Amino acid sequence: MDYVKYNPTDEFYKSVVGAVDEGVRFGIRIQIHQLVNPEKVTLVVYGDDKVFRSEYVMYKDVSGDGYDNYLADIQLKRGLYWYYFVMDGVRYERYIGIGADQRAQMFFSDVVPYQLSVYKKQYSTPTWLNKGVMYQIMVDRFCATGETVATEDKVMRHWGEQPFYREEDGVVRNRDFFGGNLRGVIAKLDYLKSLNVTTLYLNPIFKAYSNHKYDTEDYEQIDPMFGTADDFRELCDKAGQLGMRIILDGVFNHVGSSSRYFNLGKKYGEGGAYNDPSSPYRDWFRIYPDGSYECWWNFRSLPRINAESKGAQRFFTSQNGIVPRWLREGASGWRLDVVDEVADCMLDKIVSAAKKEKPDAVIIGEVWEDASNKVDYGVRRHYLDGSQLDSVMNYPLMNGIISFVRDGNEQALSHVVFDIVNNYPRFVRNNLMNILGTHDTARILTNLAGNRLDNAPKEAMARTKLNDYQYKEGCKLLKIAAVLQYTMFGFPCVFYGDEVAVEGYKDPFCRACYPWGEENKLMLDFYRRLGQLRKLSVFADGDFHQLAAERGVYAFERVDTEADQHVMVAVNRGHDIYKLYLGDTYEDVLTGRKYSGSCDLQHNGYVILKKLTAKF
Repeated sequence: MDYVKYNPTDEFYKSVVGAVDEGVRFGIRIQIHQLVNPEKVTLVVYGDDKVFRSEYVMYKDVSGDGYDNYLADIQLKRGLYWYYFVMDGVRYERYIGIGADQRAQMFFSDVVPYQLSVYKKQYSTPTWLNKGVMYQIMVDRFCATGETVATEDKVMRHWGEQPFYREEDGVVRNRDFFGGNLRGVIAKLDYLKSLNVTTLYLNPIFKAYSNHKYDTEDYEQIDPMFGTADDFRELCDKAGQLGMRIILDGVFNHVGSSSRYFNLGKKYGEGGAYNDPSSPYRDWFRIYPDGSYECWWNFRSLPRINAESKGAQRFFTSQNGIVPRWLREGASGWRLDVVDEVADCMLDKIVSAAKKEKPDAVIIGEVWEDASNKVDYGVRRHYLDGSQLDSVMNYPLMNGIISFVRDGNEQALSHVVFDIVNNYPRFVRNNLMNILGTHDTARILTNLAGNRLDNAPKEAMARTKLNDYQYKEGCKLLKIAAVLQYTMFGFPCVFYGDEVAVEGYKDPFCRACYPWGEENKLMLDFYRRLGQLRKLSVFADGDFHQLAAERGVYAFERVDTEADQHVMVAVNRGHDIYKLYLGDTYEDVLTGRKYSGSCDLQHNGYVILKKLTAKF
């Protein structure tokens, strides 16, 4: 028996689910069994700053089923808060907080509090972001059109060969190229349209030495091996005609050591911060008397930009700075690389510059953890308080989906979903960039069905491929993962090639060429069908309610009351048949099969059910 009941992701217990808008008064209700019979119940709220603290005596209300309701109405300013409940007149466990299973739990001491986020909206979230599918492209590996000429000492490879993980001398140079370019992306726009892609996210395209381009040499120039500024403008124009927008990768935390700004090897003459103390770029970096300098994660090839540098801030965020300039050229937003290492003094100006240039520009952050309470270098970040990020890459959900689909651990997924629903503002939750893999992770197919080689040397990853059985099973599991990715709150972001079951372990093996002419057509067809679902408003802006997380089953519903759309999604990774109770008549949008009253889910079964009495 539960002696206490409280679930902040249910409007019955917390009238505003998720983060709360500043100044909005909302109610909190907790149910306590009459056997406990406290004399008084107090809601204790304290600020993340450890200074603010407020206590609210909760008033008792009539309930039923042996429970009493205790309620409080509160109103808070923007910030991060924590709260718990205290019962007077109870001899033993008098505190109520969140348990390990995320259910309400009674504590004798050391109560674990709930998180409460309060935001104040400064910028409007773009309404176009979550309406379709995002597609991530590493330009060199997506499609080659025409002849690409290698610059410097770079190595041209044959399309489809395995990327180098090191060269013969053991050095990792990231200098092997396959010829993909912007004209190749332009050539495949109709293909992308068939997937209902509405946003293209391009990995860095500015001039750099490496194939991944995260070592920028010149932010003002498209890399010559990828094309020209005219090619970029044409891409933006033709994509726009097809209803697609372009998001650029903003690498504003570090540059390449060979860049014109740092110029370690004097590639750009005698100037540059490293060589010239009077260089206009000198204060961009922290260079020490012994010739060493601050780097990103100690990679000597990636000197770190000092975010406090006024010169760097002007370069990126002034009226003609890099951020607004490329928006002016046709981009619709930025994905900010390692945003947790970009200090607020720089980040705030990046966001302001982008929104000033294009009010509907999107700013998405690379955050691998819960972005609502992230601490970096001892500083609590405020990404989601309404003044900074519109969205973040949803790595927590990716990990939860993989744990569930690969291992049958529905609780891992349920816990992630609870945290997001409870901690994030709705405007962020419904615009989350839901990934299953990126250029920094193993391919989702390999992650689901391959040997687990997370800590293995690159040599082992290079020679390990999925066998026929693993590939077949992996494709089954990939479909399940994609169903969850496409129907959850937020929007799906597909890493190029995942839709045709490309495999590969982490960098560089996940960065293989798209297999044009050798695609898995059955998987591609499945992704196209899922893409069509994203045209329904219920998946973009509908409410989310978890229905079940038990016995290897995860189920939820999406409801858009305004559009009168109601969908139930369920997946069974358990070994037993699971009966999903419906209460009405539904139709599976993937098979056309109708269910009335209930639906029996087999092992590895999944359904996307639309309510037939609703409008579609």
